[in-house]
Amino acid sequence: MSARLSPGGALLRSSRLFSVPKPIPGPSAASEDAGYGSTLRRPTGTSPYPTHQSITTPESSRSQGDWGLKRSLPLKTTTKSSTPSIHVKHLDSIEKITDYSSSSQHSITLQKFQELNLPLTVPTLPNRYRAVSLGTTSVFEDDHDVTAVGGTGSDKRWKFEGPWLAGLTEGQFENYVQKTVRNRRQEFQAFLRTRLASDLTAAQQQAALDKAIEAPAPVVAKDVTEDQLTEYIRKLRSDRVTLFALISEFLDLAPLNPPSAIANMSAGTRIESKSPNPYAERGPPITHPSGGLSYIRTNAHAENHPLYGPQANPSPVLARIISPRHMSNPAKLGVAGFITDTPQGDSAFNYRSYRGGKARVSGIATFDPEITGGSKCYVEPVSANINSSGKLVLKVDEASEEAQMIKKELIGKAEIYNNKNPNAHALESEPRTHSQRLGGYRGSPLGRRDGSPLIRRQPKPGKVETGSSQSYGLDK
Repeated sequence: MSARLSPGGALLRSSRLFSVPKPIPGPSAASEDAGYGSTLRRPTGTSPYPTHQSITTPESSRSQGDWGLKRSLPLKTTTKSSTPSIHVKHLDSIEKITDYSSSSQHSITLQKFQELNLPLTVPTLPNRYRAVSLGTTSVFEDDHDVTAVGGTGSDKRWKFEGPWLAGLTEGQFENYVQKTVRNRRQEFQAFLRTRLASDLTAAQQQAALDKAIEAPAPVVAKDVTEDQLTEYIRKLRSDRVTLFALISEFLDLAPLNPPSAIANMSAGTRIESKSPNPYAERGPPITHPSGGLSYIRTNAHAENHPLYGPQANPSPVLARIISPRHMSNPAKLGVAGFITDTPQGDSAFNYRSYRGGKARVSGIATFDPEITGGSKCYVEPVSANINSSGKLVLKVDEASEEAQMIKKELIGKAEIYNNKNPNAHALESEPRTHSQRLGGYRGSPLGRRDGSPLIRRQPKPGKVETGSSQSYGLDK
């Protein structure tokens, strides 16, 4: 008969300190019914986001197979990786083993992205709303990082109970109407009664204010007659803008692009200029807008170099050219494990030839097999956001030449800083006498006043110009 578990042992067993966290729910049929069916299906069959927590262990424990779990893990599969991290699916499977797999791809991706020091921002508004756009905003701001239903029209929530109608197929929409909407007809009529009572109360108070008389008692939902409700529904059928807003509020639907209010407004209605929801264009995200990649709110800081002081531009990042530019298709860059497009506009990535003393980026137009390790270039990360399908959208800009030189000096690929004695430079710059020009100083061979020969520095053999196919990349 087994010994009874002590209260302290039971507490430790149920403690979060000694238990593996439960995985977060992955994409399911409910996600497809919410309008994400077409965006979550991937050709590789992989999940759009990791669901299990990564676990690591020190080198001393890993060499013994100790990962802090119930049983030790095999050394053959856990000691050959340079980034030891796993995620446990089951501590005890049906075969009495620990079901685990490597999570190094997720750990490395997280580490590389955090080295960029980029905050996750809210998706930018389309071009037709750029007049009301206030630039990039962090997803952790108080007016965006909310899930509760707000009372104002400028609601910027990212989580909704209802689906995103623009992402539903015809069959999914019919299924949603039959299972969810049709059974709530009585609730919707009660919702309309409450809204009509609020409108009648506001109209009576405005009329009393115009006549300078005392306002009557507020109208409640039970005071609304059937004829008033029928007439109110008839007016809503001709005012699609108001009807769409009421239905969205009742069903808590994900936002859509608002229809043209000028073409559908009725007489006496008032159009309010509101900033649209940032997720109305492509749908709300399937996870938190940050995706757990970064928790900083801004990158408004200046890097302080130990020799050159505060820098105007952040340290650039080396990107790999995944595919060169082909006709109208822009080139693709790999930055910190993510694929992004080249910067638009007047930049070195779009130069067809030499312009303004700047050379175009090597390998951006055609594939150059002579470059060791592939073509690479320095870029400056600008912003990052996560779209509705869980993909990270990274935007980069052209890195300044000064920042590139400082970065190359930091990794030992360039020499800029000169810490020589300024007096020695002054001695070298003094004009020589006639005897020095002919035979050196006081009959000595051609040299300086101290008797040392004057040696003219020659360029190092084998050194090529910066940006050529022989010196471009990290391998040199």
